[in-house]
Amino acid sequence: MATTAERIGPARTDAAHRVSPAGWILRFIVSAHMVAIFGQPVFAGIYLSGDFDGLRWHEVGANIVTSLGYLQLIAAVVVWVRLRQAWLCLATLALVAAETVQYFAGLDGTLWLHLPLGVLTIVGLVVQFIAVWSGPIGPATGEEDDSA
Repeated sequence: MATTAERIGPARTDAAHRVSPAGWILRFIVSAHMVAIFGQPVFAGIYLSGDFDGLRWHEVGANIVTSLGYLQLIAAVVVWVRLRQAWLCLATLALVAAETVQYFAGLDGTLWLHLPLGVLTIVGLVVQFIAVWSGPIGPATGEEDDSA
């Protein structure tokens, strides 16, 4: 005689755990992006504590963060086109727009905008990191993954 759990079946199917190659690439880029963005307040703090090399590190970090943001946007577009998951692309587009405004605000010295956008982009990227690592990034339910 089967138990209730055996009759109901597994709580999550294999499809729910499946991540497409495009999903893995997106996860990798989001992870690298998050590591890079966490260095930015550290470099700013080094500069503000009197080490002027910190400003150069902050500038190099900004270039890396911005580049990773655009790579993430490309990967999110691929996920949208191939896997029909638009929310990742739209969320990344909003994040990259905020990062771009923040980048130019930093170059201009507009700290009243640069600092709050820095906090906002870090929070937004952490939320995206949690989202891409906690859920499946694969074909919609019932569809085959042709991205292999």
